[in-house]
Amino acid sequence: RRELPDGGARPNVAQFKQLVVSALRELHGEVGAALPVDVLTYEEKTLSAILRVISSGLVKLWSALTLLGFYQNRRCAFRVLQTSPFLLALSGNSRELVLD
Repeated sequence: RRELPDGGARPNVAQFKQLVVSALRELHGEVGAALPVDVLTYEEKTLSAILRVISSGLVKLWSALTLLGFYQNRRCAFRVLQTSPFLLALSGNSRELVLD
């Protein structure tokens, strides 16, 4: 999830994908920018997305997003909410599960 502390423009899905690629390029160069990252879902209202990346690229993607501090000359931050090797596991949060 991307957070904008001082408001600002909300990117559409194409701009969000470009932001991810530029963050990878900034930290890891052209090799990082070539990492295949897919935006599976993106909610412009909440600035939340589900990204798909190969497991060997997870650390590169996570570090690039975490270290990105500005978008269009405004402060921003990324927060990784969940990771999983299985897409179905992202549909719910076991920490919020209520047992009867």
